[in-house]
Parts: sequence; C-alpha cells; structure tokens
Amino acid sequence: MRLLHTSDWHLGQEFYRHDRAFEHARFLSWLKATILEQKVDVLLISGDLYDTSNPPASAQRLFYNFVREVKEVAKDLVIVAAAGNHDSPARFEIPAELFESFNAHVVGRVTSTAEGLSATENFLIPLHRPGSSKPAAVCLALPYLRAADIYWPGEAISYPEAVTRAYMQGIAQARKIYGAHVPLIALGHMHASGGQVSEESERKLVIGGEEAVALGGVAPEFIYIALGHLHLAQEVGGLNFVRYSGSPLPMSFSEINYRHQVLLVDLEESGEAKIQSLLVPRSVEMLRIPMKAAPLDDVVKALRSLQLPECTLEERPFLEVHVQIEGPTPDMRARIDEALKDVPVRLARIVPSRLAGSVADAAEPQLVGLENLRSIDPVVVFKKIHERDYGTEPAAELTRLFAEVTLEVSGGDEQ
Repeated sequence: MRLLHTSDWHLGQEFYRHDRAFEHARFLSWLKATILEQKVDVLLISGDLYDTSNPPASAQRLFYNFVREVKEVAKDLVIVAAAGNHDSPARFEIPAELFESFNAHVVGRVTSTAEGLSATENFLIPLHRPGSSKPAAVCLALPYLRAADIYWPGEAISYPEAVTRAYMQGIAQARKIYGAHVPLIALGHMHASGGQVSEESERKLVIGGEEAVALGGVAPEFIYIALGHLHLAQEVGGLNFVRYSGSPLPMSFSEINYRHQVLLVDLEESGEAKIQSLLVPRSVEMLRIPMKAAPLDDVVKALRSLQLPECTLEERPFLEVHVQIEGPTPDMRARIDEALKDVPVRLARIVPSRLAGSVADAAEPQLVGLENLRSIDPVVVFKKIHERDYGTEPAAELTRLFAEVTLEVSGGDEQ
C-alpha cells in the first residue's frame, strides 16, 4: 500500500497582504498529477488545511474541487484529513457526509474521557487494498487536541501527558476492533518533542512553550506517524517512521531556502515503512536583498540592478529588503518603492537593522505598575526609546511633533 503524506496547506493565507490562491492552485494541480503518476492509494493530510478557523469561501472551494477532481482520475484513492490548530473543528467536519461518497474522511474534533476516545466522525479508518475486504492497515486520525478535549476532572496531568494518554486510548480501541496485529498509522497535529521549529512560521499551541509531546512511548505501536504543525520537513527523535511532511509552500521568509516536499510512504510486507521525499515545485520565488543588511544607498543600488523576467502579477517573486540604519530614515520606503518601480516583484517586507553600537549602551525604559501609568510622561519614554534604538536623543522638532500628537490623542488632558 502506498501513502502520500502532506500537511499545513494553509489555504486562504495572505502573505504580507498578497494573495496566494495562485500558488495553492498550482500546488494542488501538481499534487493531483503526482497522486496519479505515483499510483497513490491513500492521501494523508495532517492538519492546518486552512490558514484560519473561518477561511474564505474561495479557499474551501479550492479544497472541495481538489477532492472532486482527484477522485475523477484516481477512483480508488482514500483521503484522510485531520484538523490542525488553525482549523475550526466544526467547520472542518461540515462536508463529512458528502465526502463519504468520495471515500474521503475528515476528522475535526475528538474528545478523550475516562471511557476512551469519542468523536462526531469515526477517527479509526480501515485502509483496504482494492478488492480486499481485510484492512491492510488502520489509520488513527486525531486532530489537534485542545486542552478542553483531553481534560479529566480531578487529575493534575500536563498537556503533553494528556495527549499521550489520548493516543494510547486510540491504540487500545484500534486493537480491540481490528486485532492485535493489524499495522497502525497515526495521523496527528502537534509539536512533537525534538521537532525543529521554523522561525517566524508556526503558531505556539500552548502558552508557556510546554506543548511539546514526547512520542517515544507510543511510537513503537505504529508503522508510520504522519505529523503536521511544524513547517520544516523532518524526522523526529531519530525515528525514521515519525515524520513531519512540512508545508508545501513557504510560510515566512525564514523558509526561503527550505526544500518543501511531500512524503511517499510504502508499507512493506515486512511491517516497515519505506519513505521517500518528493520535492514540491515552487511556483513563486522568494527573494531577500541584500542577504545581509546594508546601508540604504547600497540597497537602492542593488534593487535597481535586479534583472528579472517579465511575468504576470501573481507569478512575481515576493521580496524582503534588509536595510542598515543609524537613525530615523523617513524616506526609506519612498526610495525603495522608487527603485522597484519597473522591477517585476512584490515587495512584502522591509526589515531595518540598527548598528549594534547604537543600542548596546542605552538603558531600557523601566516598566511600572498599572496604578502608576498616569504618572508616566510619554515624551520622556519616547526620548528613552529613541536613545536606546539610535544612540542619540531625538531632534527637538521631532520631540515637539511627538508631544503634539500625544496631546491630541489624549484630548488635551495634561493631568
């Protein structure tokens, strides 16, 4: 049996206010062709199908059309999708009954109690080879488990311990229904302990950073664990069969050099999973200019010298510009825009970097309690922050203008 593991599509995402529907459509077109070419039996989607809990209709339409179109060319394909932390559990399951006719299964919410796991839809999906009534494997599809889904009154256990218990319950239920020897596949969405986070990319699942779940205790029960949430494709804990497929599109400029992929998994008769990665073509490039922050004059010169082929607006590369500054630079954006006037790119972000010496010796403004907020002079705080960031006091005219704005915002109340 051949599986294809993917996750974190984030349909409907805007990248610094730039629409990504073109990129998502290109990825889904490639994915459909790959499923047909590679003769995939099961498509596993490990959460964060959408970018927000209330995705636009266009994003939902994109997924629904994909399911319909891929089933037209791969009639025996089984699709299993579990919700991620970005997805709405209830909205995720709205098309569940319709999808059943496509042999597609969506699991939005699962709760864990002392009696075991329960869900609106079945979270144990038997996977059959064409023409066989005996399952070749069983997929335990668990969405992102929120604290309210795995709470036992009177028991003081941590979030990671609660998630592990939920997985153990799922394993027990699978063994009870399908027997002790059927191969198990896990489909989940979490931050697994030992997983490498993609800078600026993933949303924290649990406040306090204590969300990492150690899978060592449950991993031996599975032939393959298909994870979502971390956007960097990787194996976890040195276990080859515990994998993040990663996002198919870069979610931030920190992923500019990642090689995004999906994972092709063959379940061998020996009980092992043979895994290979398939690189996802990048339909829109990302540029960082310069690679290391430089003075504005040098940056403008570099931008003007860019030689890029003409293309449609939706195919234009996203651009991140890094500028080294020594003080306030009010004309920075205007100069960058002018330099890019005839360059076929989409400016996504300008990152100013200050010289190290201008910050190191400046003292941080002191925080005070809420009861003392009215005693703080905003102009004094403004001067301290300016000195911290730029190594010098603000010009008298700038201070005057700031004081005027502060007075206007406060409604003229100087008390």
